[in-house]
Amino acid sequence: MKKRFEALDAFRGLCALSVVLYHMHIVGSITELKFFQGSGVFVEFFFILSGFVLAHGYGFKESLNFKSYCKARFFRIYPLHFFMLVVFVAFELMKLLATNFGVSFNGEPFSDKTAVSEIIPNLLLIQSWTPYTEHLSFNFPSWSISIEFYIYFLFFFTVVLFSKFKLLTWLTASLFAFTLIYFHSELLTKQVLSGLSCFFGGAIAYSVYRNISHIKIPYILGSIFEFALLVCIVFIAQAQFELKLIVAPLLFLITVLLFSFEAGVVSKILKIKPLQLTGQLSYSIYMTHAAILFLVATATLVFKKLTGIEIIKTINSLKYIDSGSAYINNLIVLIILATVIITSKFTYKYIELWGLNLNKKSKP
Repeated sequence: MKKRFEALDAFRGLCALSVVLYHMHIVGSITELKFFQGSGVFVEFFFILSGFVLAHGYGFKESLNFKSYCKARFFRIYPLHFFMLVVFVAFELMKLLATNFGVSFNGEPFSDKTAVSEIIPNLLLIQSWTPYTEHLSFNFPSWSISIEFYIYFLFFFTVVLFSKFKLLTWLTASLFAFTLIYFHSELLTKQVLSGLSCFFGGAIAYSVYRNISHIKIPYILGSIFEFALLVCIVFIAQAQFELKLIVAPLLFLITVLLFSFEAGVVSKILKIKPLQLTGQLSYSIYMTHAAILFLVATATLVFKKLTGIEIIKTINSLKYIDSGSAYINNLIVLIILATVIITSKFTYKYIELWGLNLNKKSKP
């Protein structure tokens, strides 16, 4: 049975929740902490962890079947992506209907990032791969899923076609993409370059782990390293400097590698049930939160329509919720987080697991 990296699972869940808070804009709440304002960088962590996990599951198999591999990856991510795309198309139809009743939104229905022309790219998950499509269209977090989906196929071919040289292939792909990012190359979209560099970097991190996993890290030393990495992550997330998108992934690579040993007290804490639950729900949390935030924004418009009270204000071109009370604003944050988690439990059970079971049933 393959080892499950429980500490990394919880890490992924916490990063997903941090991304949710990053996308919230609520005055006087924890969302204004510099750490959460910089938590968008954790998408790079997802890419790295995906590369690590895929290398663990498939990278060193003696025989890898293309059909079964593709089906497994497809049914793992596409059902929820498709469901959320349908939800966002439904939102646009709702906006279209609402305009007939005098309710106006910030943007016209099916325009700009939700234009009808963006539906097909989203269905094909190519929205992040070309400069001619809007990578943040409809369910905007799916931009990273667009990249991962096709990297899965690239990864398969590196394992099968370059079996004896796959480590060199992964290293070359990662370093080449990092180099292009550093020189601001437009050879590929910056989103794709980020995905390639981090994903294949994660695969290399797993190969390193595979070769040194026999090493026993003393508990005290492991705890010191884990705490030190957490401090570095907090610092990097809230820092602003030119090479952040280079330094942060390197830090995440070290983090994934060290926490794969689960050697310290932080790893022990990450294994508690509530944090393991966030890891289990991480994909759903990531994919559903934009819809919840859309509904919250819609609720503020309805509230204004009914009461005449404006609780939305524009700060630095961003829309912020402000009830006038810091306590209420933080309560709103907690309610939104709870709603995202409850919704994610539903989508995990009825969509993610359904997709996984569908893949199992379709096997010969």
